[in-house]
Amino acid sequence: MDVNNDGVLSPDDRTMIGNPTPDWTFGFNASADYKRFDFAVLLTGTYGNEIFNGSQRQDLEFTNRPATILDRWTGEGTSNTVPRFVMQDNLNLNYRVSDLYIEDGSYLRVKNIQFGYTLPESILKKMGASVWRFYISAENLLTLTKYTGADPEIGARSSFDIGIDRGIYPQARTWRVGTTITF
Repeated sequence: MDVNNDGVLSPDDRTMIGNPTPDWTFGFNASADYKRFDFAVLLTGTYGNEIFNGSQRQDLEFTNRPATILDRWTGEGTSNTVPRFVMQDNLNLNYRVSDLYIEDGSYLRVKNIQFGYTLPESILKKMGASVWRFYISAENLLTLTKYTGADPEIGARSSFDIGIDRGIYPQARTWRVGTTITF
């Protein structure tokens, strides 16, 4: 894009793109008990931040690609949103940072959810226990986002990495089944 309107695409047309700082960062924690059942949920998220999806740069030869690469520009009359994909790029166009890689980083995540059941006292007395609870829980169960990278909660190694997804492995979805007993 000719930012300075001089009719030539040059380094003078470079400008700041994207904003990694969310307008809103939020969390919601709730729990409920009914008879011997209990339930807890933790939701986290951000709104209004942008992420540079560096894991999809065209100059990275050996990376996984999203299905959108199948709709790339292959000649006249094809895609105007996904660029051509070539490794031998004499003009170095695939090596340049552009707003093509800037994406909405807003998300809502079910960070933790747990469902439990505590045995009745009549059973506990026979066993000599005061509390015996069984539960199932999940971490990172669901993430709602438009971001196409592996995980919108990317973190940063330094202040220079804020808002840059360098292809770090996403947070694992973890299931737990457990029990707690007190004598």
